[in-house]
Amino acid sequence: MKTLVLLSVLVGAVACGGSAPPVAAPRNHAAEQRNSEGAAERQASENANRGLTADECTELGEYIAGVCHDTNSRQARIEGWCSDMTARTTSGTWAADCQKSLKYMDSVCYRSTDNAPSMMACDRNAGL
Repeated sequence: MKTLVLLSVLVGAVACGGSAPPVAAPRNHAAEQRNSEGAAERQASENANRGLTADECTELGEYIAGVCHDTNSRQARIEGWCSDMTARTTSGTWAADCQKSLKYMDSVCYRSTDNAPSMMACDRNAGL
């Protein structure tokens, strides 16, 4: 009886361990980059000091305005930062200033948060 149990366990172990693991399909990083959301994400992030394009600035301004709309921060309201940013985004002056001044790393700072006070810190650090 012990021999039968031992033989069953041995056969089961050989059957399970004998199959080769499935081969993973190679990833197509170029296709993944083309399908990413946002203009900034489509470009390589190795050059953190590159300037932002007009599309990237427009998208960033829309992101900031959206966060401001959803934020209930007293500090942002008191300083008027959110209302200023929303007005600048709507009028197009944000994109023009952004393109002249902001770098990719600045964009990462803004997008790394979803609250206005942290975005205000990014704004101060970027010198806008």
